[in-house]
Amino acid sequence: MKKITAFILSVLCLTAFSSCSVDSKQEVTVEDAQQAFNDMKGTWRGKVTDENVPVDVTMTFGADFTLRGLPVTPLLKKFFSGEELDEALKTARPANFVAPTQAMSILGDQVYVQMEPTDWSFTVTVGGEDYQVNALLGVVTLYSNNYKTLSASITVQELTCEGSTADLTTNGISYLVDSATKD
Repeated sequence: MKKITAFILSVLCLTAFSSCSVDSKQEVTVEDAQQAFNDMKGTWRGKVTDENVPVDVTMTFGADFTLRGLPVTPLLKKFFSGEELDEALKTARPANFVAPTQAMSILGDQVYVQMEPTDWSFTVTVGGEDYQVNALLGVVTLYSNNYKTLSASITVQELTCEGSTADLTTNGISYLVDSATKD
């Protein structure tokens, strides 16, 4: 309960500035923020593209944001190629990605939620050896109350595999879940 109260207070602080800059007559109340958050709670199904193939993902909103089914191909391509990549993809054992909510703002029927940057780890086996892949992910979601859809932008901020760090400055990795629908 303490976490939800702190979350609502941060929403009010963030939305006070946003709502004043667009329309000084529009005010976001605690009730508005709580209702928007409650509308977002639940399980959402959408798709991301992996090598030009749509992949189903599941997002759950509650006290935290959980994402299941995020493809690992672009991450593994930073460290493996050829037969090693094929083997790594076959043995990938991804974990669920869970991120706490950091900030929320409301503008009209749009609810923007930013999650805390969070580590995501999974293991692959190549040549009989296990490799731990670690990614620091940033997630931003956009909920549309009018259309009852949720979109998510996931950006890989850092990526390592057994001590090697991928260069993401020129070829970054990001995912887009566009227009997920609620179960």
